[in-house]
Amino acid sequence: MIRKVKPKSLERLKERYAFMFISPWIIGMIIFFLFPIFHSIYLSFANLTIGTEGVLTEFVGSENYYKILVTDPEYLDNVLDAFKNIFISVPFILVVSMVLALLLNGKYKGRIFFRGLYFLPVIIASGSVLQLFLTAGSTNATEAAVSDAAGFNLIDFDAVLGGLNLPSFLEDYISLALSEIFMLVWQSGIQTILIIAGLQSIPDLHYEVARVEGANAWETFWFVTFPQLIRTMVLVIIFTIIEVCAANTNGIISAAYRKFNDIEYGVGSAMLWFYYIFVAAVMLIIFFIYQRVFVKKWGESA
Repeated sequence: MIRKVKPKSLERLKERYAFMFISPWIIGMIIFFLFPIFHSIYLSFANLTIGTEGVLTEFVGSENYYKILVTDPEYLDNVLDAFKNIFISVPFILVVSMVLALLLNGKYKGRIFFRGLYFLPVIIASGSVLQLFLTAGSTNATEAAVSDAAGFNLIDFDAVLGGLNLPSFLEDYISLALSEIFMLVWQSGIQTILIIAGLQSIPDLHYEVARVEGANAWETFWFVTFPQLIRTMVLVIIFTIIEVCAANTNGIISAAYRKFNDIEYGVGSAMLWFYYIFVAAVMLIIFFIYQRVFVKKWGESA
């Protein structure tokens, strides 16, 4: 008796072929991403030693976290500095990126050239050319601002801010932002491109309605452009936070790498995981504000 083979549906074949195409990505995700993540979590609760018998791992519980939070006198200070750096760098980068995006999104001759020009620092920073270009003191341009002799000693910002009689916390904030202005502008390229993409996704019909209603440029920005850019801005904020927190100039990242070089993988892993939990908490606060404020106010447009 000949057994009849039931023909497979087209959707079933598509699902099978799709799984075949993404299977290399799934395998790579498990081997090179998920496994290292869970292994690093385990190492943060263990001590790793290298001896004649090979690599030995001993589970020590929360001992590594006790070392960094209680014994290490610098770790919590580095976390606080990272927290300050987020609230200095992210708002400044957002403002610069928004201004540049609005300028570069205009309709004028040569705008493609200027877009490439503003994105040039990102291209340079992604290669070894940066090591030969624009060194600042003993470090490269992405790790420090321009040296005092070449840049900020030309203007005494402390004297200027002191003459404005600003509150002390606001004066310190502006002073720190100005001291890192070169590095922050250097890091605004990708954010500018993302915001330009968000601007180009806004239908022209909304601007036509605003003109008919008699809205000026300021009102058009706050009631048409900004609400339509909320989702893009959340993406830009998350990207910027990750970029700032993972920079080589971050004290926590540098301290953890030093621990790894000293074969203290447990302590180094604990440093990074506690820090990443802190960063995740900041992102959750941002999502909470986004859901409670912007989505509630603008609904689907946010």
